[in-house]
Amino acid sequence: MRKILGNLGSDERHTFQAEFGKYGYKRYYDKSRGDLYSPTMVVRNVRIVDDPKNPKMVTDHLWLNLTKGFADLGLLETGDLIQFNGRVSQYNKGFINKDKVDYELTYPNKVQLLTDRKAQPLPDDHRAQIGMIMNLNYKFYLNNQRPLVEYFMDGFAQWQKAQDTPLPIECHKGTDYENFNSYDSLDYSAEKEKLEKDEAEKQKDLEQKREAGLKILKEKPDLVKDLVALGKELEQKSQDSKQHASEQYCYISNGKLRVVTAKYKLGKSETSDIRQALTTDWFHEKFNGKEEKLSPLEQLAGKFNKGL
Repeated sequence: MRKILGNLGSDERHTFQAEFGKYGYKRYYDKSRGDLYSPTMVVRNVRIVDDPKNPKMVTDHLWLNLTKGFADLGLLETGDLIQFNGRVSQYNKGFINKDKVDYELTYPNKVQLLTDRKAQPLPDDHRAQIGMIMNLNYKFYLNNQRPLVEYFMDGFAQWQKAQDTPLPIECHKGTDYENFNSYDSLDYSAEKEKLEKDEAEKQKDLEQKREAGLKILKEKPDLVKDLVALGKELEQKSQDSKQHASEQYCYISNGKLRVVTAKYKLGKSETSDIRQALTTDWFHEKFNGKEEKLSPLEQLAGKFNKGL
């Protein structure tokens, strides 16, 4: 079902509705800072509602970062209906080689709680927020030997005591899974800002590559025809062999793309730009036979390139 997400492409933002599942965290390692924790949440029965009268299921569940927009909704309960806008992003997953392609929703905004109720506010402090999640999932994490770090859980307990109306969450003691003293010097706010900045720069770079790639393709109609023909051929082979191929790139791998661009004497950088342009709506329309009339300038460029 995640393929439906992939088919949406990453060029445009879409509106989604989903049911809240539960809070969680992801743990990752940084060479200079050690083990770091980031809050997440899982949503279920995710539907695209660009057309509210015709919602379409895109996946049965999806993990999202617990961004400020989601946190500002307050303490959610299982089944709460939420709505948000987001952009589809492709990533590789796998325990060792990360050789499996999957899709996620990134940069959520316009977040709303559609369930008609008032939710209690969550901690806005990272330490207390992670501690809240560890307490919420205490039995599950304990039984599955997941980290229950005293530093975070104590932070949530302190936050609870400072509230006029504490959250209805029992506070537990952390385990000795890790030494909580190692977290005292970590600046999680700075870490979060850095991660968000890096991701924003990555997306900006991809957008620039798409634009540069589109410019090349629009100036070389024959190249577009060759790529469409190649994609159609690879699509058929993929269906016949029942092998996985990325629809996002119209079934064209990096290796196959380099063979075609070499015929047009295009370098590595230009090929990389074209690779990203393959994911755009413009190229997908060409691939699916939805041809648009060329402008006089594009027609002239096509005639010029044929004469080379």
